[in-house]
Amino acid sequence: MIEIAAALSMAGSAFKMLKGAMEQGREVQDMYHQFAQFFDAKEAIAEADQHAKNPSMVGKLFGGNSVEAQALQVTAARHKIKQIEKELYEFLLYTGQAQFYEDMMRERRIIRQQRIAAAEAAARKKAMIIDCVAIAGFVVFVAGLITFFVSII
Repeated sequence: MIEIAAALSMAGSAFKMLKGAMEQGREVQDMYHQFAQFFDAKEAIAEADQHAKNPSMVGKLFGGNSVEAQALQVTAARHKIKQIEKELYEFLLYTGQAQFYEDMMRERRIIRQQRIAAAEAAARKKAMIIDCVAIAGFVVFVAGLITFFVSII
């Protein structure tokens, strides 16, 4: 997992590169790498948020930051990334390239929905496998007990 500060730094540098290139007259479509870098950083912050909300048992016991410090760090990062994204949209709007951003967001929603559906299907499959293994284990255990008691008689 990437650190929140590193993700914010990555998002900020991608924004600066995007803004600088657009000020020089480059088209947004030519800067997909910087957009990808910005949205990767945004996703890393969302991932860090999920890790903060659902820490492992070891993380709970040996986590270096207090709950309040983690909450502050994640909340501040979320607000900062939202502010940067708003500035990016406004800059695209003022340079006449807002349609590109809207098309990208529409495509992003479609891809995200597909990924969520795939993740849900994988989670259901994993749960079914775990349930089947647990039932099979229980059946083997009961069969073993019956066999043991029958052999004693």
